[in-house]
Amino acid sequence: MKRAGKENLRGWLTVGPIILYYAIFGLIPLGIVFYYSTLKEKGLFGGTTFVGFGNFVTIFTNPRYYNLLITTALISVFTIGLSLIFGLVLAKLMTSSIRGKTFYRTVYYIPVVVSMAIVSQIVNVWLSPTTGTINNILVSLGHERVIWRDSVFWMYFWLIVICTWKGLGATVILFVAGMAAIPPDIYEAADIDGAGGVVKFFSITLPNLRAMFVFVLITSIIGAFNIFEPVQLITGGEPDGATKVVLFQIYDESFQNGNFGMGSALSVVVLLILMALTMLNMRFGQQKD
Repeated sequence: MKRAGKENLRGWLTVGPIILYYAIFGLIPLGIVFYYSTLKEKGLFGGTTFVGFGNFVTIFTNPRYYNLLITTALISVFTIGLSLIFGLVLAKLMTSSIRGKTFYRTVYYIPVVVSMAIVSQIVNVWLSPTTGTINNILVSLGHERVIWRDSVFWMYFWLIVICTWKGLGATVILFVAGMAAIPPDIYEAADIDGAGGVVKFFSITLPNLRAMFVFVLITSIIGAFNIFEPVQLITGGEPDGATKVVLFQIYDESFQNGNFGMGSALSVVVLLILMALTMLNMRFGQQKD
């Protein structure tokens, strides 16, 4: 019994700090967020009042809030679509017989580790209406300067380009790993049958990448719901709030407007969406196993 007690004590000493850390920095803040999501501020110094699910009803009935989900989904669709297409093409090129494959893989992964804040500041220099690099090129070609931030189309365009470029390296690496796991015997058999490169790609590569494709798709959707820095540092949600995404609105409501109730409610909505996507990802992972 003494030995069993010592083993139990050793086990609790091992997992105890982890459980305590998770409770302090995970469960307690989560409970506070759920609590605040049921409150509404009466004013700057008016305190709060309990509204139950009132904030959630507002999110899904007020265009100001549910349009955030539409905007986030719209940016996500284009970003994820471009990432998957270019990721597949680049991964296929990097698994073919070319020199310097390791170098190219490193080059394409560099944007992933570069801070989005740095990238955003570089883009701001490019898009400046007076001294911007792109406008200077347009002027030298005889065109007028473009005020990019006044155009909804161009703001969407630059957000999609930046987010696609920033996350493309991770997508490429995952697809490269998936392609490397395909048995080469299948390709050799296809060569004997006289199959061309296009036939092998659509008949062998894509079907064998199904599990990896689903994993990349779901994790990309999760990442798309976490878009914040380029919106804050480049567009600021402009023009006319057209480029506001969910996380930016959470920041705006909580720390700019002091409306912690609505900010917390939006956080809970994002949490539930990401939990559903994570469970979906785990389910497909189990099917793969």
